[in-house]
Amino acid sequence: MRVRAAVLYGKSERLRTAGFGKRCERTHDGGSIMNIYKVLPDLSNERQMRLWHQGIRKQWSAEDIDWNAPRRIGGEKIRDQLGRVLTPVLTGEQSALYSVSGLIPILGHESKVPAQFYLTTWAVDEARHTELFARYFGRIDREPLSIRKFPAGFLFQSRIISKDPCEWLTGVLASESMAQVVSHELRDLDLDPVLSDICAGIIEDESRHLGFNHIYIEDQFRDMFAADPEGAETKAESLRARMDHVLEGVPPIINAIRDDMKDLGIDMDRVQDILDRVARHRLDKAIYSGKDRALGTKTSLAEPEIEASLQ
Repeated sequence: MRVRAAVLYGKSERLRTAGFGKRCERTHDGGSIMNIYKVLPDLSNERQMRLWHQGIRKQWSAEDIDWNAPRRIGGEKIRDQLGRVLTPVLTGEQSALYSVSGLIPILGHESKVPAQFYLTTWAVDEARHTELFARYFGRIDREPLSIRKFPAGFLFQSRIISKDPCEWLTGVLASESMAQVVSHELRDLDLDPVLSDICAGIIEDESRHLGFNHIYIEDQFRDMFAADPEGAETKAESLRARMDHVLEGVPPIINAIRDDMKDLGIDMDRVQDILDRVARHRLDKAIYSGKDRALGTKTSLAEPEIEASLQ
């Protein structure tokens, strides 16, 4: 049995003829079009599929938050400070929604269907976080800083975007780790019940994102080390360099809001130290886990003490 489909994008047309389990294509012009899956997608990656189901089951809504809870932060100064402090948070959530949405078709093009499944829930998570913080700005009657007043936050996000899933996940590993650390700090400060509830929910979401991040990178390096150990080492070094590049964008953000965070009770030097150690460790852990699975080795990595408190 064979399956035939024509896909039209404006004046571009390609005819695809594929059997079950195979795909071939014929191009009439140089237009860009989508891939057609084989009839039965490969869903054998059990760990990614488990995360996909967790992502479905653990969905929640901004409407689950009690927005009528009494507001503890009534002073003008503290609301000004929160408006500035939450600007990079909102920017990060919006940028994550954009980049996750862009990566979904890329994974589909590569027929990485379980990963594509999971990213649909990740996109929903980022949309929810964007809504939550947008509504919270309304609660404190403030607006986020403009690009002109806070370029560091926007420039940091530009370092993350990539069409290479591993490159993107490496950058996201830094941003998601930062979101996790800052959410812990804000939740523990308990400045406002609504903000505390938002941060508690986001911490759970970020935990799933980081879990997928580890599994995907580990699986990729398992395959790379099995096929080409030297090429895998080169790729690993390129991702470590990318992590350094992304983390170099953090100090300008911290410097822009340092005084506000200090007044609120958050030590941003400590936050940056935690972020640097945790993000780099998580990347190395995923790379070495893939290498060990491929080569039958056992690499021992010392886990940062702070890691346990972020779970």
